[in-house]
Amino acid sequence: MAALSKRSRVLVVTSGQDSYAVIRKIIEGTCEQVLYASSVTEARRILSDGTIGLVVINTPLPDEFGLESAKDFADGRDIAVLLLVKSDLYNQVAYKVRGSGIFVLSRPLKGQLLLEAVGVMDSMRQKIYLLNEQNQKLRKRLDEMGIITRAKCLLIEKKKMTEEEAHRYLEQEAMNHALTKKEIAQNIIRELEE
Repeated sequence: MAALSKRSRVLVVTSGQDSYAVIRKIIEGTCEQVLYASSVTEARRILSDGTIGLVVINTPLPDEFGLESAKDFADGRDIAVLLLVKSDLYNQVAYKVRGSGIFVLSRPLKGQLLLEAVGVMDSMRQKIYLLNEQNQKLRKRLDEMGIITRAKCLLIEKKKMTEEEAHRYLEQEAMNHALTKKEIAQNIIRELEE
């Protein structure tokens, strides 16, 4: 089994030290660190530092079942969440978290299944992280292209340049002033929109 990414720290949220010890023994060789929280309140405190990659919630917990907190932990964070539930509750819980990205496994479960689930979840988390980074780069590039296009349109409209002349003008100004085309475009927009 491949190890989790080095930045992965796992938080096990379970009401009992015994179940924590069992889960820890199964997954401890696959990640940087395995932490323990005995309640949702304690889990929230640990999660606040932003360094946890995976949360394993062994339901039920002393302060709540764990379902709503699992949804909260998974929402808008770069955290994978695994819910462990009694087998008779599996279908109900899986239905409630459908579409949220939360994995659900029923107890009792074999250690190998838990290990494989943790590995798959970490791989998916890493893939999502990379896709988000790529998405941010594309958004930045689109924003830049929009600004440059706007500046070209202003040059065409106000300075009566052709599209090709406006394009060359932006490139030449960027080289002459050692600025990016976006910076030159922003200057042109400020100048010509007054």
